[in-house]
Amino acid sequence: MSALPSQSSLSRISNFDQDPPAKKAGTSVVDNGAVGNQAVKISDDQIVEYAPADSRYGWIIVTCAAFNLMCTLGIVNSFGVFTTYYINYIYAHESAASVAWIGTMVSAVMLGGSVTTGPLTDRFGFRKVALTGTVICCIALVLASFTTQLWQLVLTQGILFGIGASLIFSPSISLPAQWHIRYRAIATGLTVAGSGAGGMIFTELTQRMMDTIGYRWTLRALALMLVGISGISGSFYKRRISVPRGGIDFRAIVTDPRLIVVGLAGLFVYAGYFVPWYYLPTAALEIGETTQSSNKLVLYMNASSTVGRVLAAYAAVMVGPINSVALAYLVCSVLTLVIMVVVRSMAGYVVLSVVFGGLSASCVSIAPLVLTNIFGVQAVTTAMGIVNLWCAVGVLIGNPSQGAVYQRFDRPYHSFTAIAIWGFVGLALASGSYLMLKVIIIRGTPKRIWSRL
Repeated sequence: MSALPSQSSLSRISNFDQDPPAKKAGTSVVDNGAVGNQAVKISDDQIVEYAPADSRYGWIIVTCAAFNLMCTLGIVNSFGVFTTYYINYIYAHESAASVAWIGTMVSAVMLGGSVTTGPLTDRFGFRKVALTGTVICCIALVLASFTTQLWQLVLTQGILFGIGASLIFSPSISLPAQWHIRYRAIATGLTVAGSGAGGMIFTELTQRMMDTIGYRWTLRALALMLVGISGISGSFYKRRISVPRGGIDFRAIVTDPRLIVVGLAGLFVYAGYFVPWYYLPTAALEIGETTQSSNKLVLYMNASSTVGRVLAAYAAVMVGPINSVALAYLVCSVLTLVIMVVVRSMAGYVVLSVVFGGLSASCVSIAPLVLTNIFGVQAVTTAMGIVNLWCAVGVLIGNPSQGAVYQRFDRPYHSFTAIAIWGFVGLALASGSYLMLKVIIIRGTPKRIWSRL
């Protein structure tokens, strides 16, 4: 790593998030796409660098982004605790499909709203966008604590929290890529590992607080934690490179076949991803486990995903990012089907939690790296936002359909066969999509399908 910027450099970049200086001679040319034979012309502008790549401040960005994801995605990933509580106690008279709309909306809005973060960060800067998201998330949790009906939770804990999380999520995922070149894969892996750590921490905290102070005060306590941690973390966000004066060519990105395939992969992932997260604790209850033991499965998934998101970065370096993510989702699809249909034991559920948590995080770790390699560091926030919109469609298709499938085919018979098949199909199609991406990239090149990509 290079040394810290000089004092003059630090003073020059102190307010660069909103006021970039004029274009300078000798700056590097924008990376318009380095992967494959269909490079996209994103901008004619040169990159103005406000700080050197791979500097020490880049690791501060990684740390702060990890803490931000720890709070936002950690709370989202711990929703399995709330789901079990709502389905079995507070709203037991409601269908599982109705309760699922809370988790559906928070994930869909968080991902779909990310498509706006590229223009917003270009206009207002990463810091202001992230801090605004923190305020909205806290307001959403506080309002949710005063609700008395299910639809009110959908609006507050679902939609409003999702809006705030969208302003934190995409910038936090993409900003570390600006600050790192040599260590980009590892920096991305460490950043997204924060969400897994947050899910593990917040799942345990949520369960304990709900057992002692009730779910209303639990929501208020989560809001207080979020404003403290994310408020501080977002304050350190800074842009390393300039915004293109002519803006990003949105149409060129959104119509690029490589982005479409990555988007389809995200859609399929999120159509089947939440099956173990939302229904494995309920499956454990069906075989006689306690609520506390059942919710431990969510904790195991979060713990293993924390490690898995870091290991995914190393796997991307060793065997190639596309190879690693395609294999990971193939294993996840088969394991989900076999254990939820055939095994039906707590030992099997623990194995599924650990392996699924570790491997299913690959998409979160690898997608930003793949998109940065294709579109360059200036356009990655916009590209990531578009892919997240595809993911939001997957959530909107997947979660309500999962709830309906479980309610119609599984719940009356105390079975999980139909819901397991749903998860298998979604994750298997995601694996196939990444293989399709590899075919597009190697087309017209000497590389083969087994090449390290």
